[in-house]
Amino acid sequence: SLRKNFTNLAFTNESVEKIFTKTFVTISFSSSVIEDSLNSEVPVILMDQWKRYIHCKIKYDDNSPIYYVDNYESLNQAIKKILKMKRFNFDEYIYGSLSKDNIKDKVFALIN
Repeated sequence: SLRKNFTNLAFTNESVEKIFTKTFVTISFSSSVIEDSLNSEVPVILMDQWKRYIHCKIKYDDNSPIYYVDNYESLNQAIKKILKMKRFNFDEYIYGSLSKDNIKDKVFALIN
């Protein structure tokens, strides 16, 4: 029934990892898919038309993989910029090791 109301909504049983191999950008406002996208080295546009969310410090340098927008004009500009980009700097937004190692090294260090 959702397909009738949302004609551009796609449904799939594919894994997130496989979907990200076909994706050039993720648009989200509050979701764990943001981290999944960045860890898959897919840029993210944080769409916040209600101006309620800011997930991280965002630097709009030439190769930033994260864009924060709060209106459709800015969204279009961000998409155009991402389409022109050749490389993105994901280093500030992802960890190179496994999640369990990050938790052990970062979180447990804070509580001990």
